[in-house]
Amino acid sequence: MNRIENGFRAGCLLLAILVWGPSGEAWAQEGGPESVEDLVKARLSEDGKSLDLSGGTLGPEGAAKLATLESLGKLETLLLQGNKITYRGMKALAKSPYLVHLKHLDLWGNLLGDLGLKALVDSPHFKDLVALKLWKNEIGDDGLALFAESAQFKNLKILMLNDNLITPEGLAALAQSQNFPALETLNLFRNEVGDGGVEALAKAQGFPNLQALYLGQNQITDAGALALLRSRGFPNLKVLDLVLNRLTEKTLVEVFQYNKEKGVQVITR
Repeated sequence: MNRIENGFRAGCLLLAILVWGPSGEAWAQEGGPESVEDLVKARLSEDGKSLDLSGGTLGPEGAAKLATLESLGKLETLLLQGNKITYRGMKALAKSPYLVHLKHLDLWGNLLGDLGLKALVDSPHFKDLVALKLWKNEIGDDGLALFAESAQFKNLKILMLNDNLITPEGLAALAQSQNFPALETLNLFRNEVGDGGVEALAKAQGFPNLQALYLGQNQITDAGALALLRSRGFPNLKVLDLVLNRLTEKTLVEVFQYNKEKGVQVITR
């Protein structure tokens, strides 16, 4: 019976490795950070400009190892979705001299918190970023305020902050910033910005190139929605997403009229 059980377990382990590959749970448990270099070799694009480690289990130690690899010197796109690197891993990456050419950085679901965002802001290596995705990272008002004060993201076109902990105070800090002149897409879906946040945003003058604004599920009522519709701060706006908020039929009529007159697609359902 023991031989049968042992054989079954070995077969399951082999199957797991075949299915999940070196980036799955087996890699995390057996190889740990020592296997990061092999993982990068397997996933780095031929030209050395793109690396997708999404869905892995790097953790902070793996991220620290990643930061030391000279092979990333040409990297422009780094995808780290769901690796739970935490602020410690972000701090290590922020110090890496091999990530200075990054243009696209996806950090979805990495438990960065405000400290992780501070590490990114304090780094001198991310000035070329064009797209920054920070979904589900427990980022709050303090972190966003620090980000808004930074002048190193002048080239940023896409900023994804959905599913975080941002309230009116945090959005007001971003709204007052003049540091994002190139921004085209801002996603704040499923935060807690409310009317206070969007009313502050409606007064913003620092987003002349904004084309898409996502504010779904943010406890916005008629007052906030109407403030946005009447704002003159977004001359190039093409999409305004207000789904899953608290708008009355009266405001929806104004939204329809706004769509018709301004040519802006306002999404409410």
